[in-house]
Amino acid sequence: MRLAAAAVFLLIGTGMHAAEPVTPEPIEEVIVTGEFPGPGMWKVSRPDDAAGHLMWIVGEPPPLPRRLKWKSGEVEAVLMRSREILLDAALRVEPDEKIGVFRGLSLLPSALKARRNPDDVTLRERLPPDVYARWLVQKKRYLGSGDGVEKWRPIFAADKLRREAFDDLGLRANGMVWEEVGRLAQRQKKKVTTPNLKFTFQADQLKARIREFSREPLADTECFRVTLDLVDALADAATQERRARAWATADLDALESLPALPNPNLPCAMALLDSQVAQDLLPADLREQLHALWVDSAVAALAANETTLAIVPLAKLTRPDGYLARLRAKGFTIEPPK
Repeated sequence: MRLAAAAVFLLIGTGMHAAEPVTPEPIEEVIVTGEFPGPGMWKVSRPDDAAGHLMWIVGEPPPLPRRLKWKSGEVEAVLMRSREILLDAALRVEPDEKIGVFRGLSLLPSALKARRNPDDVTLRERLPPDVYARWLVQKKRYLGSGDGVEKWRPIFAADKLRREAFDDLGLRANGMVWEEVGRLAQRQKKKVTTPNLKFTFQADQLKARIREFSREPLADTECFRVTLDLVDALADAATQERRARAWATADLDALESLPALPNPNLPCAMALLDSQVAQDLLPADLREQLHALWVDSAVAALAANETTLAIVPLAKLTRPDGYLARLRAKGFTIEPPK
């Protein structure tokens, strides 16, 4: 969802969803007791580097219990030796001029309308029957019986369901590592780098863009379906506890042996990026540009610093075309966590 068509999603965000009555059912929250040694780090070096510069990479985990406790001592020790902390690449889309508070508020009605399906089509009408039947089960469990969301586009309904499920199941989506070490980085005044891919849009065209987006159909059924798959998987408390323990003890074999968590990020992002509004604002190869930007930033940090700590999502590290594979292809040596 971070690859949103930014002109629209500047104004459509958390805190703007209508409240609905909730009839909660008992939900099995994942409880992970004890304190674990920590996630482990990948060691990156170049064989021909006489200076012996190193990068240590921590993989931010998949959704895990908020209550998970892990010892951050090894990561903090690397942070103390590091001249730079490298975070994941991010997309920034900004107006070409400042949008004031009152002007922003005047756009809210249009932005809220853009969440709804064109012509007020309902989710029952938009979705395949089997998908809609699954939605009703999860909606009752996490959202209650209100009907306001029934006229939302699938991508927005899916996002609301995901956030409410995470809250009810006691899970967090990201930031587990940075929450532990970020405060130390600030106290030590470490250089923190977030490689940004920046684009601008014309502020005076924002209202027209929102209207255009509100009339445009989105190919977001797959986004909705995979979100349902994810929420189903996260409700499996036993598997989630094994996943939490595997990450927190750097047991990569155990982590890889578990069923992969469904990941709606790509289909949801593509549903947005395929919209005309996004195509007018953003390049077609945006995902590749973000990956390449991070790798280039990592290479630069390795050249400049004796020690660098990088914190990026685990999935982006380990997939076949992920950051580790790209660094290896550039001649770097990668040593897995021990």
